Amino acid sequence: MTTPLTALERDLLACVERLVTACEVSAKELSGLEERSTTKMQRQMDGIAQCVTLLIRSQAVSLKALRGLLNEEASYATLDEQLSRSLSLAKDAEERLRQS
Repeated sequence: MTTPLTALERDLLACVERLVTACEVSAKELSGLEERSTTKMQRQMDGIAQCVTLLIRSQAVSLKALRGLLNEEASYATLDEQLSRSLSLAKDAEERLRQS
């Protein structure tokens, strides 16, 4: 046999139920926010990683051109081609960074 609740106990129980509901809703919203933030940060990190890869490739091409110039092994056309490729890679990195 259960004892009926008093008016004060019913009010208190209703407050507790509202608090539990509010906590559940808040937890769902925070979980969604965390997922969106994590996804966005991962996209940005992936973009930065791709940017760094492009910049490393650009540097490698520039160094190859410089080495050819210093050793007098490369023609003007070869140097121009290599430096143009290096600049293109650097611009690709810049664009990728803007997108992320």
